[in-house]
Amino acid sequence: MSQVVTFSEVWDRVRKAVREADLPSEVLEVWVLRDLMGCVSLISTPEEEKEPLLRLAEIFHRNLEAHAYSPDRAILVMEQEEREALRSESVSVREGEITVYLVDREITGRRWATVSELPGPPRFVLFGLKGGLGRSTTGVVLAAHLARKGHRVLVMDFDLESPALSSMLEPEEYPDFGIVEWLVEDLVDQGDAVLEDMVGQPGWSIEFPGEVMVVPAYGSRCQEHIPQLGRSYLDKFPQDVGDRSEKWIERVRRLVRQLEQKEEPSVVILDSRNGIHDIAAALVANLQAIVLMFGVDSEPTWNGYRILFQHWTTQGVIRQIRERLYTVAALVPPIGQEEYLHRFRHHAWNLFAEYLYDEILPEDQGEWFSYEETDDAAPHTPLPIYWERGLMAWTSLRTLDSDAVQSAYRDFLEQFDQRMEVGI
Repeated sequence: MSQVVTFSEVWDRVRKAVREADLPSEVLEVWVLRDLMGCVSLISTPEEEKEPLLRLAEIFHRNLEAHAYSPDRAILVMEQEEREALRSESVSVREGEITVYLVDREITGRRWATVSELPGPPRFVLFGLKGGLGRSTTGVVLAAHLARKGHRVLVMDFDLESPALSSMLEPEEYPDFGIVEWLVEDLVDQGDAVLEDMVGQPGWSIEFPGEVMVVPAYGSRCQEHIPQLGRSYLDKFPQDVGDRSEKWIERVRRLVRQLEQKEEPSVVILDSRNGIHDIAAALVANLQAIVLMFGVDSEPTWNGYRILFQHWTTQGVIRQIRERLYTVAALVPPIGQEEYLHRFRHHAWNLFAEYLYDEILPEDQGEWFSYEETDDAAPHTPLPIYWERGLMAWTSLRTLDSDAVQSAYRDFLEQFDQRMEVGI
């Protein structure tokens, strides 16, 4: 069987081709697009000289095999403004005097390559690679814990396909609209009208010193959830000629900020969809939030997070996100808890040391992002949630069994208060 060029080899071969092309000195930038099929094109503007790019396209065609178009189809012409709009989505690398911009077109997971900030109150994203780890239950417990301490807590259920935190509300407490309706109505400039009735307050929280406010995935007036769901991930197309489209991730950021400005919470909890999905990318990488990464001590957990950390490293954004990541050990078994948590911390430290922590040499001075494996305050040291039969028997997120919660969450809540620094 002959050797084939695979998807994972494309970018390395693109960079090698740029080095081999002997491009003229006036070429300072090369823009490369990898499309949904995994094939690469060169992005040019109408004013650019095409001869050097044709030479490069010929090298692509020889070296990338099935992942390159023929030279006569390999140059995509865009106006300068259109190409510049792709800069925020690109990854730039240097090859000598030339900056190569690599742009990926993906169906899902396309936003894990960008990181941005959003000012506002302290935010906590509950994130896991798989379900069944008690992520949504933790959202309820944490919201109640913070409200008991006097916080005004805004909870947003972004698990749009399988909402659980929305169950904090009784049917009569549901607002008319939820996140799905806002995402759909915002496409036709009716988001502001929907925003006025998106927040419900669970009756079990009314006697707390603080408040719990819940934005459900969908509201009481939702009659066509599935047709709306399919439209809720769309970018917003411009209404007027000359305007640019608004990326989906920008719409999510705008929704979060508008709700924060309207409700004025002191803490925000955002429940993410499981897995490496655009929702998770929006919440984990593009809000200024602490990310609580749920997992169990298993190979699938560590391999899954390794894939994500590798991607952030490849895209050059790891340093922008690393100080916001904390581990949560979910479902800690009732037998051998100390040994289990020791193993969890050891495996988490290995992963963090490989991708997130700075390597410190004896002669190094200054501030470094690095922790010893045994440091109890380190982000790789997990906040523990113990397996508790009483929690497994919960039929509704509207009620809190104090004995079960105390047994499962005692150490989690104590360490959360100590380490998260939300002004409690």
